[in-house]
Amino acid sequence: MSDRNKVEFGRRERKKRMLRDAIIKASYELFSIKGFNETRVEDITEKVDISTRTFFRYFSSKENVVLDYQEAENKDFIVALSNRPQSESVITALRHAAVEVVKKCEKGCYGFDAVRFMTLQELLISHPLARAKSFQNSENRKDLIISLIARRMGTNSSNDIRPSIVVGVLEYAHWAAHNTWKQKNIPLCFIPTFLMKYF
Repeated sequence: MSDRNKVEFGRRERKKRMLRDAIIKASYELFSIKGFNETRVEDITEKVDISTRTFFRYFSSKENVVLDYQEAENKDFIVALSNRPQSESVITALRHAAVEVVKKCEKGCYGFDAVRFMTLQELLISHPLARAKSFQNSENRKDLIISLIARRMGTNSSNDIRPSIVVGVLEYAHWAAHNTWKQKNIPLCFIPTFLMKYF
């Protein structure tokens, strides 16, 4: 690819990312004002000034808009864990990978902030389909992490439950950190600090 083509490709990708972010932003604004069920895809496309066809090139449904950040976060976690030094213990590698991704969330790397996070949690409680998709995403991520941990431990997860136990502990640590953050109404930056200290 020539330098000119690389520049043009980069420009197109930035425009796509900007439009994707605009769709997510408009969707969350409408969800918080009108409610998830009451917000139509047409409402979102009107707010962003795009066609319905364009919307569906980026997202297959409203639920996918809601969970876009989760899929990006899951991919980044897998990459972060894969890149940890083999000399690290399993727990240390998991801890650093988890903190790396949570800090990116805190910085808004996934187009997410505390307000959107709370909106998402409310949607997951009240909307069964979004909750089901979120659960499936979590299960897929868990399976990948278990495979990575098993490889790091030099074992097979089909007959060794230790990788599953380790990943279960990570899930509980995430839950405990999130629950404490929500109950105490403290800054989002508390979560990586909690994970580094207690996990």
